[in-house]
Amino acid sequence: MATFSSGYSAALGNILSQVNDAFSGKTAGIDVSSVVDSLMQVEDQPMTQMQSEQTTINSQISALTTINTELTALQTSVQALEDPINGALSQMTAGTSDSSLVAAAADNTATAGTHTVTVSQLATTSSSYSDYISSGSSLAGAEIQVEYGNPNDPSSTDTINIPTSDTTLQDAASYINSGGYGVTASVVTDSVGSRLVLNSNTSGAAGNLTVTSSATDFTTTAGVDAELTVDGVPVDSSTNTVTGAIPGVTLSLGAADPNTPVLISVEPDTNGAATAIQNFVTAYNDVMNSINDQYTLDSSGNEGVLAGDSMVETLQSQLLNMISTSVSGVGQYTNLQSMGIEMQDNGTLDVDSTVLSNALSSDYSDVLNFFTSTSPQGWGEIANTEMTQLTDPTQGPVALDINGLNQTNDDLSSEISDFQANMANVQQALTTQYDNLDTLLMQYPLEIQEAQDQLSSLPGATSTTNNNTL
Repeated sequence: MATFSSGYSAALGNILSQVNDAFSGKTAGIDVSSVVDSLMQVEDQPMTQMQSEQTTINSQISALTTINTELTALQTSVQALEDPINGALSQMTAGTSDSSLVAAAADNTATAGTHTVTVSQLATTSSSYSDYISSGSSLAGAEIQVEYGNPNDPSSTDTINIPTSDTTLQDAASYINSGGYGVTASVVTDSVGSRLVLNSNTSGAAGNLTVTSSATDFTTTAGVDAELTVDGVPVDSSTNTVTGAIPGVTLSLGAADPNTPVLISVEPDTNGAATAIQNFVTAYNDVMNSINDQYTLDSSGNEGVLAGDSMVETLQSQLLNMISTSVSGVGQYTNLQSMGIEMQDNGTLDVDSTVLSNALSSDYSDVLNFFTSTSPQGWGEIANTEMTQLTDPTQGPVALDINGLNQTNDDLSSEISDFQANMANVQQALTTQYDNLDTLLMQYPLEIQEAQDQLSSLPGATSTTNNNTL
């Protein structure tokens, strides 16, 4: 109100000064445009205040949106710890004593344990090559028959008819490769000439080729299955990627050495678990730091735009309570602090890597139960339930706050629009009013002069100087 009064007083002073100058003859009239502009600046102050309020609201919505995004990321990190099937703590890893012979990878269905694998033979792929095809000759119009598997009882047969338009060996190879057959063709050229080479698309004995053609003879190398033993049990595999021999573990055979047993160890993925826990701590700290920033004074001594929002204080309390929650009946770890995840003075978390590492290496099952147990309820399920409520897109506290601010913003936009329409009428009325005043002020000197002329024409009149002022 004080700003409005001072602005109005300044505008009135400007008008009176111009009117006085007009009366005194210093000017011919008043500057209507500047007078109306100064008055409109005063009249527009309520709109300026509403626009300023919108600016604040938009800053609040932006800050809340950031917090909401961080809450969603926090829930994702909690779910990665809480999920007993696909979560980070449910993953297994496989190690090997000689990865050049056997590499191993485990999924979450694997069971912890140690296994012995010995590879006596790698799987190979059958191939067949033609006789030399002399320069200038081709297989155009030739028929090639390819049988797969046991030559005495093939599992399937391809009959390949090379088009007569394919006048080079490369044309024939390209035709075969585009036909969806069970072989891949190429051309090998040396100092003697060129050959058509067919490689089976199926490794092992099942992909063995038997190739015949009236155009040329083919020489074939048979493929063989991989042979290995797993914990003393013979295993035959058509490929060098072996699944099923150890449940949940994929073996990748790199070389055969029947005299070198390879130890495969399957155990919980403690590195992955530590990373998931750190991801949770980072996500939580992001939210808490964003909240703390609202109550931190900047260089001008101002708090954040959400400092007066009670919802933010409530949200902070809910998160702190969630972090401090203790559980029982799930093992030796009852809260986050007991495994090295400690709360700092500002509400953020810090990880004691030594304590956490010992927990993961020595008592992994208890750590797993703390986060994933459903009966009794573990910390992970409690936290995920809390986060689901906080991040609800329609009923979550942050979402409701944002919706309320958006509604206020829309209402202000409507008020501003109505105000602007009204101000157009006010400006027109003021312009008309001061145009009329300007006309009167410009007529005033003429009327004075006319009166003086009449007076001076009277008998005995003397000349005087007009010193009228307002």
